[in-house]
Amino acid sequence: MKIAFILNNKAIEIEADPKARVIDILREDMHMTGTKEGCGAGDCGACTILVDGESRLACLMLASQLEGRNVTTIEGLATKEVMHPIQEALIEYGAVQCGFCTPGMVMAAANLLTSNSKPDKSEIREALSGNLCRCTGYQKIVEAVEDASRHPLACIPANKQNIIERMQGKPSFHTAILPNTLNELFKAVNNQPHAILYAGGTDILVKLRNSNAYQHSTLICLERVKELKNIYGESNNTIFIGAGCTHSQLLLNPLIQQRFPLLIKAIKSLGSQPIRNMGTIGGNICTASPAGDTLPPLYVMDAEVEIRSENKSRRIPIKDFIVGPGKTTLEKNEILYGLWLKENNSYNIHHFEKVGQRRSLAISIASFAALVKTTETGIVEKAKFAWGSVGVTVATSEDAEAAIIGKPLSKETFKTLMPIIGKTVSPIDDIRASAEYRRTVAQNLLFRLLE
Repeated sequence: MKIAFILNNKAIEIEADPKARVIDILREDMHMTGTKEGCGAGDCGACTILVDGESRLACLMLASQLEGRNVTTIEGLATKEVMHPIQEALIEYGAVQCGFCTPGMVMAAANLLTSNSKPDKSEIREALSGNLCRCTGYQKIVEAVEDASRHPLACIPANKQNIIERMQGKPSFHTAILPNTLNELFKAVNNQPHAILYAGGTDILVKLRNSNAYQHSTLICLERVKELKNIYGESNNTIFIGAGCTHSQLLLNPLIQQRFPLLIKAIKSLGSQPIRNMGTIGGNICTASPAGDTLPPLYVMDAEVEIRSENKSRRIPIKDFIVGPGKTTLEKNEILYGLWLKENNSYNIHHFEKVGQRRSLAISIASFAALVKTTETGIVEKAKFAWGSVGVTVATSEDAEAAIIGKPLSKETFKTLMPIIGKTVSPIDDIRASAEYRRTVAQNLLFRLLE
């Protein structure tokens, strides 16, 4: 199929397999080898590019998603005469060793400086947390980015205006469909009942690379469906979040920041900046992984999901929607339209924490979300607990919640809950941790409430 987009400020049109990865199109077809492939699974950041002004991972995008977009690679960041200030600073500080991670580091840093012209070291480390350096040259890289931020030309305005509207006509997709509206989406779903739906691609593209599972399937990408990106509040303190809202979109939304700090805490621990730019709340729910970072908070907040087909809509609690690893109650020709959250100001403790094998980009070994209301003297009046990665679905315990009522938040109180929690969770042994370790961590995470 023909795909038209802007690449490094030049409008181009290419002929490509719509299900080819962007990293392969750039490197193999267009010979732009500055963008590197390290892991192919979104873990290393070496393939970071800018799409409509946001950092994205080229290994987790399909060629069809480039249609009408504005793309910048490492080759387009500088001119033939002048390097970008970040590139100059990396050389000056000796922050380049083998150089494999450098293009991704540069692009991630450039994305940071478009939104934060004066980042401190902690903000730089956070922005680069999804970029791995095999040579462990992180300190010099951070210092170089901090120095580059002082250069007036480093903060290039992010060009987030894509060229979809200027395109004449709509491309024809045979194996990858990109609807723009809900009506177009349902038409595609009805015409292709066995199609695979995805939004950010941070999960399905890894499966596509590692197996032939989707090689002959039609893919329907939801990232351009406008109705799935809405966030709005209603008069009864209820908030609607569209399933297509990215994690970055939620982090920046004032309604979510003010009313649901627990969800904000969980999203901040989810992936890297490019992953948060790509991944969606709906994707995190529909993937239905017990390790999904947003799921324990959504369980304790009694979230409801809205499911739609072309002719009807239904709402059910999220705990009834997810029935097992990768399994939901979605029926044929249905989509997850969004979720509903009701603000509850009565809780004065909002806690989320996950334990993984590393600080950033870690799949949780165990996670814990809690909402607790205490009196001024520290006596618990009500509580909601949920644990992730310790069962086939998120684990909750009404027994533990009831047992803590009327008692103080203390080590002694929590010790009495250990047997209840031990029976609540049902972890497994896997490559990340043993079942016994997971059970111990799930129990001990309760003590974090004392902090």
